[in-house]
Amino acid sequence: MKRFFIFLLLILSLTFTLAFSEALILTSIPPIGYAFQQIGGKDVKVMILIHAGDNPHTYTLSPRQVMNISKADVFAYLGLKEEAWIAQKVKAINPSVNIVNATSGLKRFLIGNNDNYNPHVWLDVKLYEMMCVNIYHALANEFPSNSSYFARNFAKLIEELENLNVEISKEMKPFEGRPFVAQHPAWDYFARAYGLGKEYSLENNSGQPITPREYENTLIAMKKYDINYIIGDPVTPSKISESLAAQSGAKIIEVNPIYIYNYIDLMKDIAKKFTEALRK
Repeated sequence: MKRFFIFLLLILSLTFTLAFSEALILTSIPPIGYAFQQIGGKDVKVMILIHAGDNPHTYTLSPRQVMNISKADVFAYLGLKEEAWIAQKVKAINPSVNIVNATSGLKRFLIGNNDNYNPHVWLDVKLYEMMCVNIYHALANEFPSNSSYFARNFAKLIEELENLNVEISKEMKPFEGRPFVAQHPAWDYFARAYGLGKEYSLENNSGQPITPREYENTLIAMKKYDINYIIGDPVTPSKISESLAAQSGAKIIEVNPIYIYNYIDLMKDIAKKFTEALRK
């Protein structure tokens, strides 16, 4: 009888493991996917719609992704206007999927207004930690039997993020208040988190080039503050960045905010390149 119960427990455990391992987590961008993978560990399969190197402004779903959406248990996205269309399509394809808003409760920390928030929230490590809290609760609520495992992984990830934040803060300390020029207005959160100065963006929040007057003001600021680098984007080349670089003598250093899947490596790479770009 005792052997029977042991055998039954093994069967139930195996059944749960097999069922759980089939749970599919779908996320919109790599930073969210990385958090799900680190917290979910071996018991979740994470797939990402917009990969590093894709242009989120011109992105369309592939037939394979549509098939994956139809099988997904959870879909997580930033919960901001820029990605609303993705969430709507996912829900239309798979009405039973659990939609998770990774920035739930973060509105008062976001940059922007009238729901037109800058979407690059993860570039502030402390805000990314808050996103991880939402992600942990989403997993624990969806799969309560494994919540203790998720909690251990979550604690480990938060410790790593705390160390990362300290490291980046130290790296950026010498450049406190230093302005910079960027192709996209993507770096507001990074600048605010680590005490940098004004971001002179070559595009407005709608992705359109700045006006000739704003361009001239940027050129003046580059000379005034001895700005020798422009933060460019390897995915979307910019004629206005090339023009400004030629006119000012500055170099373009390419930094993509979602280029590396591993979030820790991504932020270290960004800090390293900003350190180079901010030197006089």
